[in-house]
This record gives sequence, C-alpha cells and structure tokens, in this order.
Amino acid sequence: MIDVQATYYRRRAIVARQSAAAAMDPYVKAAFAEVANHWLGLAEHIEWLHSIRRGSHDRASGDAIIS
Repeated sequence: MIDVQATYYRRRAIVARQSAAAAMDPYVKAAFAEVANHWLGLAEHIEWLHSIRRGSHDRASGDAIIS
C-alpha cells in the first residue's frame, strides 16, 4: 500500500532541496536544506508508525510468525 502522507512529505523535501539549490544566500540555502531533512524525517516517522500499526494488526489477526 502506498503511504500518501509519507509520499507528500517526501515531495515537500524535494521542493525544499530544489529551493536550497536555487538559493544564493548560504544561510537561506542551509535553512532550506534543514527543512528538507525535517520533511524526510516526518516521512520516515510516518512509515515507522504505519509499520507498527501493521505489525500489531498482524498479531491481532494471528498472522504473526512466531519463532
């Protein structure tokens, strides 16, 4: 399943990176790069949360593999 939220955050990161690349002022460039990193962090966090939910759903439905 495609995670719409994570995809949105990754696209925002791309826009921020493009803005960083286009910026002339080094402080603005650094700020956009930092914003891009935060967008990526949000995407990864959402994916992690969804994996936790899927894992708990699998365990609740008896689909978990027990070793």
